[in-house]
Amino acid sequence: MKIPFYKMNGAGNDFIVIDNRDGILDSFDIKNFVKSVCRRRKSVGADGLMTLENSIKADFRMRYFNSDGSEGEMCGNGARCIAKFAYLLGAANGRMKFETMSGMHEALVLGDEVRVMFPELDLNTFKLNQKHDFGFGNIEYHFATVGVPHAVIYRNDIELMNDDLLKDFGRKIRYALDVFPKGTNVNFVKVSGEDKIIVRTYERGVEDETLACGTGSIASSVISSLLVGVNQPVKVKVRGGLLEVGFNISGKTVKNVYLQGDARVVARGYILEDALKE
Repeated sequence: MKIPFYKMNGAGNDFIVIDNRDGILDSFDIKNFVKSVCRRRKSVGADGLMTLENSIKADFRMRYFNSDGSEGEMCGNGARCIAKFAYLLGAANGRMKFETMSGMHEALVLGDEVRVMFPELDLNTFKLNQKHDFGFGNIEYHFATVGVPHAVIYRNDIELMNDDLLKDFGRKIRYALDVFPKGTNVNFVKVSGEDKIIVRTYERGVEDETLACGTGSIASSVISSLLVGVNQPVKVKVRGGLLEVGFNISGKTVKNVYLQGDARVVARGYILEDALKE
């Protein structure tokens, strides 16, 4: 077994990326394969794994898997990385279209950065100013789906918030299936300026805090604009760096949504048989 891969990250959100247009992974149980190679220390290690697939509708199709092997509808930082990957492989030009489970997207390679455009968002699907006791007292939360579900909770102390406390709170909210039947990603947010927010995210499927979450940054930016008038484009500080989120709100529709930030190739090589062993 010798499977070529790239190791990439966007704002510290790291991925294993594989060109599967020739079906190199078709003989594997993909869920177990992903769980094995995403293990840190014992294998390659990553927040998730993506495959570049053939498409008859676009330049390519993106499949995204969380590190637990579950397939996700979309990953914003992953989308920027796979767009850069496709560009480097010659599978797409600097401006491209690609499919995901959550719909069609466009991307633009801008030097070291990549901008990914998202479909319009319907504000009628947002749930703002909700109250619930998730096991640590009654709190206010907000909810939006940006390809995947996101809860947004404002805290002024998120930069000082203990990692274990964030994971505990995030896990309880993520698994509140009476409120979020499909589970949810959980974003802890602080407004830090007229066009600036700080975001820390507990990601569903990774089951831990990650250094960045692209779709979470979009959800947090739009909700911050709606609630407190944060100006766009929004500068989003995440633990792994900086992201930019742009959009326009027109009535009950959020238009021209994009996510921009770095997309880095940090290594390339081969996944070997030992990467799958316990």
